[in-house]
Amino acid sequence: MGLKTKPQPLKKLTSVYLTKFFKNKDLPREEWEIITDGVVKVIDNQSVIHSILTAQPEEQRMLADTLYELESSEQDINQFLKHLAFQTNGLHR
Repeated sequence: MGLKTKPQPLKKLTSVYLTKFFKNKDLPREEWEIITDGVVKVIDNQSVIHSILTAQPEEQRMLADTLYELESSEQDINQFLKHLAFQTNGLHR
């Protein structure tokens, strides 16, 4: 009789993938200044990573797909995190 395993929910697998992805990348810390309405806010890549890891499952899935593509084509992951920081104007969740 074959051993059956319970399938993991996709959101759980995505969360695990993202956690391992960033742990394995061991990205150097970077900070960026974002100016919104004349106010300077400093955000670092670790804050952006935290936002990714606490995002809604649908957002995590899209981000995981993008990160996978960037990694596969040897693109700068910190550049993508910087892009996300500027897109959200440095807002924390």
